[in-house]
Amino acid sequence: MKLPLLRLLPFFLLTLSSPTRAQMYTWHEGASLKVSNLAPYWYRVDRPVRGPRVVVTQGKRVIDDTSLPMEERRSLRPSLKPQSPQPVRRYLLPNY
Repeated sequence: MKLPLLRLLPFFLLTLSSPTRAQMYTWHEGASLKVSNLAPYWYRVDRPVRGPRVVVTQGKRVIDDTSLPMEERRSLRPSLKPQSPQPVRRYLLPNY
């Protein structure tokens, strides 16, 4: 019983190590580089930022850079179009 479970262990660990799609925020504070998955308090998506330059990445893709003009910043972001809601599927269980 233990041998088949040990064979599945590498596959289980592989699924845990898959890359995530979290947004990462990078900025300089003094001489140090800060990297966080939480935005700094001065960062704003919809208006110019007053503070250090913030670069936002998702995976390997840059989705925001506060050193760019607002038009270019908007073009980097994925479209924020509202998606139509998916219909709710209701499954009825048979009465036995």
